Amino acid sequence: MNRTCCKIPRSLWIRALKLVPVDEVKAVIDSVIHEYDVSYKSIPQSGLGVLQTKDTAMHEPYFLGEIPIATSWVALTDKQGNTFEGAAQLMDDDENLASLFAVCDAILENDLMACCKLADLVEMGDFQFKKEALTRKAMLGSTAVDFSLLGATNEENKEDKSA
Repeated sequence: MNRTCCKIPRSLWIRALKLVPVDEVKAVIDSVIHEYDVSYKSIPQSGLGVLQTKDTAMHEPYFLGEIPIATSWVALTDKQGNTFEGAAQLMDDDENLASLFAVCDAILENDLMACCKLADLVEMGDFQFKKEALTRKAMLGSTAVDFSLLGATNEENKEDKSA
């Protein structure tokens, strides 16, 4: 599909929308949702997901922990009978939020009504994410420790004691 509405890749929409106030997203959706019949392709769910990885030495699996997961898969049907699907899976325990983002996904993916307004919110959230990433990178850079001096200091102390 030729997407003219949103320049941000689809895989980043949810991350970006999570950084925008939910009230702004709801306001955009509320302004156009009456044009569509919304149905669920599957029941929205929330629960815990388990993160598993492998030990690098013994190559045995172990669990890092649990994370909250919410999913939703919706279909929007317009007055002409055209159906547009959208889905969302996010690290959150709010299935209503997942459903809201699934509707956003359907609107953005299919260039439906209010797509440009949602695309603006996605771009605002993406800008916010990049700004936070730069701040984190600067904080990480400022906390860098040079351990090479630590070894030299210990050797000098040993030489001073032996003399």
